[in-house]
Amino acid sequence: MRVVKICAVLASILLLSVPLAANPTVESFEWPKSGMLVGERVNLRSGPATSSKVIGRFVDEYEGGELLVTGRSEGREEFPWYRVVSHKFGEGWLYGKYIAVEEPEDPVRRYALKIREDFGLSPAQAVKMYGEPMKRSREKLHIPDFNVTAEIVTLEFHGHTAIYWDGVLQSVEIPAGFMGFADILLGMDAEEAASRLGTPILRQEDTLIFGFERDEIALTEGKTGGRTVVAGLAYRRVVYD
Repeated sequence: MRVVKICAVLASILLLSVPLAANPTVESFEWPKSGMLVGERVNLRSGPATSSKVIGRFVDEYEGGELLVTGRSEGREEFPWYRVVSHKFGEGWLYGKYIAVEEPEDPVRRYALKIREDFGLSPAQAVKMYGEPMKRSREKLHIPDFNVTAEIVTLEFHGHTAIYWDGVLQSVEIPAGFMGFADILLGMDAEEAASRLGTPILRQEDTLIFGFERDEIALTEGKTGGRTVVAGLAYRRVVYD
């Protein structure tokens, strides 16, 4: 009996001396970063672990397109895990070895990524976020210069309209109301709003256009109570040029 007790005590001591696996820490990004796949046949998982369910598999970096990186999980592995949003599979986790993450420096690029997160990368994501649209339309558009035909889906919600080309967000328009792009809201001081986007590349009457590479944000000014305010906002991502 004494031998059994001694063995039990020794076993308890050994268990206490073994370091417990630390719970991974998850950090959420207020402003999403840009991510591109590195490698082929990369699994997107439901959680930050190889034991988590596979949501989808990207054949290569072209299939994944640009990913929105919305969080990171640090554990004991060599690379962190990143929470991403893709237009094809929605939200999931990628192991850091297979994704190149970039934090945008240009303000237009920064806002563009946030817009794509807030309004849904795909029609399915938009409906999940905002419910069924008031109106939905679908059409085919042939582009002779590129010899391609794009499928265009337009979703009209209360407060904004979003257009998707081949399942990926291409533009958002907020003509009125109380919505906005991140911290740029309709009704706020137009000069302050413009300062957050940098230097405009073009002015068309009462509309300022800010651009960086393929992303463009248009800010329309209006007068109210003697003040110049933001009266409309629009975002566009150039698909073919």
